[in-house]
Amino acid sequence: MKYVLILYMCSMVSGECPSNSISGYQFNNHYDCVVAGYKEAYNSFRSLEKMEELEKDYIEQEKLVIKFECKGLKVKNT
Repeated sequence: MKYVLILYMCSMVSGECPSNSISGYQFNNHYDCVVAGYKEAYNSFRSLEKMEELEKDYIEQEKLVIKFECKGLKVKNT
């Protein structure tokens, strides 16, 4: 099984995660995916302030967080 890393930007105020993206990273095991997920989630959160449309006050008001998932994909052996 292979794993892909999916990141979600969520508002803890609304409980919704309207934004998601597949990171493009593929892993051979769950462990490596999770380790990368924490790193990418942290880096993504830190970069939110650098986006012009997301000021720190908005991040605080909406209680924005970055969540991630390591989605398992069955791979056929050829």
